[in-house]
Amino acid sequence: QNKLAHAYLFSGPRGIGKTSTARILAKALNCETGPTIKPCNKCPACLEINEGRSMDVLEIDGASNRGIDEIRSLRENVKFAPSSSRFKVYIIDEVHMLTTEAFNALLKTLEEPPAHVKFIFATTESHKVLPTILSRCQRFDFRKISSSGIVAKLKKLVSREKIDTQDDVLFALARSADGSLRDAEVILDQLNSFGRGRITLEDVNAVLGLVSRQAVVELAEYMIEGKVPDSLEYLDKLLAGGKDPGQLAGALIEHFRDIMLIKSGAEKLVDLSEEDKKQTAGQSEKLDLSRVLYCLAILSQSEERIKRQGMGRLFLELALIKVAGRDKFLSPERLVDAVGRMEQLLGKLKAGAAALPQAPAPTPTPTPSPDSKPRASVPKSSLEIKPQSPTPGEDSGAERSYQPQPKEPAPEAREEPEAFEKNTVTATAGQEGNEVEAVRQRWAEVITAVKQINMPVGFYVSHGVPLKARNGVLEVGFSKEAEFYRENLAQEENLRILAKALNEVMGLNFKISPVRSEKPLETGAASPPIKATDKESAAEMNDFISHAVDEFNGFIVQDD
Repeated sequence: QNKLAHAYLFSGPRGIGKTSTARILAKALNCETGPTIKPCNKCPACLEINEGRSMDVLEIDGASNRGIDEIRSLRENVKFAPSSSRFKVYIIDEVHMLTTEAFNALLKTLEEPPAHVKFIFATTESHKVLPTILSRCQRFDFRKISSSGIVAKLKKLVSREKIDTQDDVLFALARSADGSLRDAEVILDQLNSFGRGRITLEDVNAVLGLVSRQAVVELAEYMIEGKVPDSLEYLDKLLAGGKDPGQLAGALIEHFRDIMLIKSGAEKLVDLSEEDKKQTAGQSEKLDLSRVLYCLAILSQSEERIKRQGMGRLFLELALIKVAGRDKFLSPERLVDAVGRMEQLLGKLKAGAAALPQAPAPTPTPTPSPDSKPRASVPKSSLEIKPQSPTPGEDSGAERSYQPQPKEPAPEAREEPEAFEKNTVTATAGQEGNEVEAVRQRWAEVITAVKQINMPVGFYVSHGVPLKARNGVLEVGFSKEAEFYRENLAQEENLRILAKALNEVMGLNFKISPVRSEKPLETGAASPPIKATDKESAAEMNDFISHAVDEFNGFIVQDD
């Protein structure tokens, strides 16, 4: 279209021809018949560029000339016209190595370059190039060369150099080059010097330190058939022969990846010779896709741990045991089934917890007359306490009994759990009334009644001690160490359960206020807890565990 950009950016992996393409572009621009898409390679400009002696095509290494001083020198030189060519071409390789200051110094020249100057940048890491530079370049992304493309090129070189080799050798070279034609050519030249005109697969494995494909296939066969001892013995043989555990893990990953592609119907993506591809397809028929994915996950994890932690032999042996002995471990299918059963069990537990009887909200007791007697539902003997030494202003002969006052509940007795936090008080022994003594004497029975309604709530209550009762509110004290149980009991639903149990056992209608006590408390000191048989204890514990699983959304881990 007779349109030329003033700056080009070639990006892509190493060894795929970025710099070579830049030289070809320079020839296309400066050829006597150009600008043309097919340089003649015969004119002086083309010959000078091919031989690397052109004064107008300058190649600069960005890693070695990355400072601002070198870029300033370049800016001064671009002002001069080319000596003999049509354009002055600057090829900057690994341009991402330039410093930020150097990029900024180059920015103005890129924005308004002289008409006779062209820039060609090459980089393997385009994301490191400043956006201001990228926006002023015409970008081309280079891709890796396929293994079949590399093999085709190697065949031409082998034929030209008269090297005796086989296709499986060239495929091994192509796979080890990982899409880089330059690496493949360098390895071929090295092997030619090593083999003196004849290259075998053993030579490739020896020079590159690779694991032979046959060894990988045989080891994978042991793993697929579940032969743990045979796979470990064969691994020991390979390691004794000097093979690296990390390379072995990588070779196995490549092999199982090929199996995965074949199982997924993407056989065209497998870079193998036809014979090797048939062999891999035969192994793939022995596995389902889920098993292949499992093998890849285990091997990938082992390779990562080998790189990070060392101990290659140990981690590779663990991988072989997990893959070959997979049937001895919990399979994903069994795990999914176990999780399903657990979800059903938790659903039943939640349904059971929702069906628990709800205690009615406690209401204040009507005010009795001053000469009224205690309620018939509570034995008088349990409420009457021997008179203590009178305090000033009190009648020492007066009989004390539980008589709630007609006042409104105290602020700390509100039903909201937050109220208990805001109204935490410190209780002392001198404030305890006779009515509290009656509750203390039967506190163990109250705890048992609570456990029959809700086991976790009974567990919380068992860490508290009745302190005092006033204005229809029973304060239950908890020590500093039992703060966790006090906070859980302070929930509105749990308070209702305790109030209901207290009403059933003693016929008392109290609102409950869990408070923090600054003094140590002895839970159950007033009366010993009711003893239960082993079966009853086990049943209570199982009930408590079930509720704990439901409450914290957990699961039970049981060791065989």
